[in-house]
Amino acid sequence: MGSKDRAKMTLAERLRSLRGDTSTADFCRRFGIHRNTLPRYESGERTPDADFLEAICRAYNVNPSWLLLGEGPMTGGVTTLQPKGDESSFDLIPMVETELSAGGGAFVQSEDVKGHYAFRKEWIRKVASGPKDMVLMRVFGNSMYPTIQDGDTVMIDTNRKKIVEGGLFALRFDQTVMIKRLSFRTGGKIQIISDNREYQPYEADMQDIHIIGQVIFFSRVLIQE
Repeated sequence: MGSKDRAKMTLAERLRSLRGDTSTADFCRRFGIHRNTLPRYESGERTPDADFLEAICRAYNVNPSWLLLGEGPMTGGVTTLQPKGDESSFDLIPMVETELSAGGGAFVQSEDVKGHYAFRKEWIRKVASGPKDMVLMRVFGNSMYPTIQDGDTVMIDTNRKKIVEGGLFALRFDQTVMIKRLSFRTGGKIQIISDNREYQPYEADMQDIHIIGQVIFFSRVLIQE
């Protein structure tokens, strides 16, 4: 497999490629993890913790940027991912199980964290309030098409609750968590706007809306399984 092909892989796929023909039992024994944990790492169900990733980088002389993000050369440049007394190059942002409706349907909320995804500290400092204020959520529905599509992942800055005219926000309204554009109206009203023209805008009282935070980033998988 060429370096370009490896870069296109997900973190889970890169882990599988590094393990190669080593058995699950031997691999888990070597890195001190439970044998039921590795399949969850390699399927993408769970994000590996920093200590495990650091051990992988050191054992295989793998570049942390390549392992985490698919960036840079595969080998060399091994550094500590979370060194004591020093800053890591990455912040780990939690992905929560709450799904954002971009269609209008109800949802079942769970505050459990599904995993963490690595973003460069330098980038977080430029665009966000700080790593502790960030959360990732999955979107379903098509009311924000073509901007945000079904299955996209959005990053929400929960410290940014002040409404910016026309801004994209995650909010809770009428027992539904959704992602919409917001616009001020007279009489303490807020207009809730979808990008998809098939969905008509509507108004709500400001007191009935709970702003979760502003959407500052989204990602999309282009290859369908």
